[in-house]
Amino acid sequence: MFIITKIEDQIRVLPQDLTKTPVDAVTAVIEQRFVDKVIPNLGLVVTIYDVLHIEGGFVYPNDGAAFFKVQFRVVVFRPFIGEILVGKLKSCSREGLRVSLDFFEDVLIPEHALQDPSFYDESERLWVWKFDGNDMYMDLKEIIRFRVQSIKFSAPPTPLQLENATGDDKLLGTAAKPFSPMVIMGDINGDGLGLTTWWSG
Repeated sequence: MFIITKIEDQIRVLPQDLTKTPVDAVTAVIEQRFVDKVIPNLGLVVTIYDVLHIEGGFVYPNDGAAFFKVQFRVVVFRPFIGEILVGKLKSCSREGLRVSLDFFEDVLIPEHALQDPSFYDESERLWVWKFDGNDMYMDLKEIIRFRVQSIKFSAPPTPLQLENATGDDKLLGTAAKPFSPMVIMGDINGDGLGLTTWWSG
């Protein structure tokens, strides 16, 4: 679920931070730029692991900041395909389930990946697994176990793409349709998967 990855980047340290040691100064900038951000095709950066190498400290004309070439390692959240994760059921819709991992909210379980047979109850606005003549409701805030099927990375839409967007895509990046740079697609169609209360005892 978590991996350690080495990154090399040019770090710009502002003049007022040059009184700090180089390690402290570049660490503060790295935290601001990378922690809690998704790096495309890599994953969500959770924390800095360590700083391996710092080089430079060049100050360019007309810029009082110093530029350092830095090698550092970060802890990244990126589950592997087939990994079993546990989260909390956040919401239900006709399209499927949305699951929260507390620190990561963009987990989707589409309707075709639910326990078979499952049906959407319009009055309750919940999915129901029909098992042995029983209605097993997928109640919100319940603990749910799922298998990772895929991870999708998306680049933020450009102003031109938003201008030419049609339908729901015009709302991308707004509260009505938030932009998600990384989405985990899961499934619960298997023994031991789904709400943990189904399998207890």
